[in-house]
Amino acid sequence: MLVKFQYIVLLIIVLSIIIVFTIALYTTYVKKILKERKIQHQLELEHQKEVAMQYNRVQENERKRIAEVLHDDVGNQLNILSLWVNNEDTWNSKRSKEIVAKQIPILIETTRAISHSLYPVSLEKFGLLLTIESLISNVNKSLSVQLFLTHNYLQRSVSFELQVYRIIQEFLSNVIKHAKATKMLITIRDSKQFLALILSDNGVGFDIYKHQKGMGLENIESRIETINAVSKWKSKKGKGVRLIIIIKPKK
Repeated sequence: MLVKFQYIVLLIIVLSIIIVFTIALYTTYVKKILKERKIQHQLELEHQKEVAMQYNRVQENERKRIAEVLHDDVGNQLNILSLWVNNEDTWNSKRSKEIVAKQIPILIETTRAISHSLYPVSLEKFGLLLTIESLISNVNKSLSVQLFLTHNYLQRSVSFELQVYRIIQEFLSNVIKHAKATKMLITIRDSKQFLALILSDNGVGFDIYKHQKGMGLENIESRIETINAVSKWKSKKGKGVRLIIIIKPKK
């Protein structure tokens, strides 16, 4: 009987130890999970903060560029027009009147271009694809820009499509300014698994490991970040540039 009692006591002690150990282990596990979640939450907050900062930098860069256009183009044209208008001899010369008349359409077109750079109104009316077509139709004929679709494109939100449009617009601007290219390709592949955007040119290219990112490339990468996409640059000197962007659907 005593042996049986001792056995029961021993069993209770063992079970108590197992329970205490299990509780301690579970507590440690919970603390670890909570710590990891806290770290993850902190990382997400830092990521959101960085995205917001990048977005603000993009906005400031765009404001700066628009201010430069207003000052250099519209401001100078208005100054020249003002000189002609305030000159009494202007109204006595047919040639002078023609010059003044030619300045007005230029100002209208410049203002329209600035307005479009601020916000492409056609995006809401006609969608992304037609807005891209409108963009590339205004490019100088020395650069051939083509849009390819490998699947039917499924329309997204305006805010998302605006970022995609800006990426294409910024890439095109860099090609015109720096690439010395004759061709640029825009390929859009839409599927259930992902949306792929491939931008390429046949220009001079650059060494992606040595090249310092200027405002244009930073703007592109900031916008890629805002739509939660992944990207990869491919380029070699004399071999053009290729930018691959993969956007996975939200779960």
